[in-house]
Amino acid sequence: MKFTSTTKKLLVCLVALSFLVAFFGISSAAEPQFKMRLAQVHPVDSDYDLRAKEFAKKVFEGTNGRIQIDVFSGGVLGDWTEIFEMVQRGTIEMSMAQANANFDPQLNLAYYFPYIVTNAKEAQKVYGPDGWAYKIIQDLWAKHNIKALAVIPIGMSGVSLNKVPEKFAEPGASHGLKVRVMPIKPCEWTYEALGYIATPIPYAEAYSAIQTGIADGQMGGPPFQAWQFKDVNKVWIQYNDFFESWWFAINMDLWNKISKEDQDVMLKAAQEESDVQWARAEEADEEYRQKLVKEYGWEIVMLTQEQLDAVAAHVRKVVWPKMEEIVGKDLMDRIYKESGIAR
Repeated sequence: MKFTSTTKKLLVCLVALSFLVAFFGISSAAEPQFKMRLAQVHPVDSDYDLRAKEFAKKVFEGTNGRIQIDVFSGGVLGDWTEIFEMVQRGTIEMSMAQANANFDPQLNLAYYFPYIVTNAKEAQKVYGPDGWAYKIIQDLWAKHNIKALAVIPIGMSGVSLNKVPEKFAEPGASHGLKVRVMPIKPCEWTYEALGYIATPIPYAEAYSAIQTGIADGQMGGPPFQAWQFKDVNKVWIQYNDFFESWWFAINMDLWNKISKEDQDVMLKAAQEESDVQWARAEEADEEYRQKLVKEYGWEIVMLTQEQLDAVAAHVRKVVWPKMEEIVGKDLMDRIYKESGIAR
């Protein structure tokens, strides 16, 4: 059989294209099957931005380009409370964010619930993929049309102040210091039980509140958050009053359209990035504590496990019965049972 010069050129092009597809793994699809936006509020180049981008890369590669996820960090698509609602409705496809308890008081288990755990090791056991809280929280997200894929641990919380109270670890002691708390009842109750004057203030106003003397300090996150107040406070007390957890999450309607094969890729990628951050969480907390000491002369107060246990027992006794008003008796019964803590 004889080939014309045009046919020969076409054959050469086809062979070259086949080689490129085989060598570089180029998908035959012109466009991804799904294009998604993942929103998260932490700064570009932070641990959390890196985790989100690595997740997106692994999903793109693992699905041979069928799923493309573009990461928007730094809150450019909205704050975390807005993002929750947008993912719920599907106006944004994905997030790495907290659960928004404004939509469902039971989501306080994933947002702020004092002394479910007292240290990072306990937190990984309870909030990790085999933990009892992990499974409950996934179900709670699902009630709001959101599939929670995996936890991204942020760290154990504490309080920044201008001075160390004399009886900072004594259950029931009164310190006479005003602490900005997140404007939700569980935070108020907890810091009142810890001996402070709990002052609900939105985060955006917390810095000026301390600067002007309206508050003596602030709570709401790990040492990473204390770093934001490095110029107006001088002390960090590691109370471990709650474990801050964020989640990779996706709109449930969209999730149900994805093939089982690609769902598995997404779950695996999310868990791998979760594992990376679990290994980093304690290290990151210590890095920020040391930065506060070395660069700004802060005093760091670490409670012993014995002190943490005593403080936690007091807060649970005082605050947990009130939590039933928020999350309901059924969930509270399960929390007591799963945690092994007696009423």
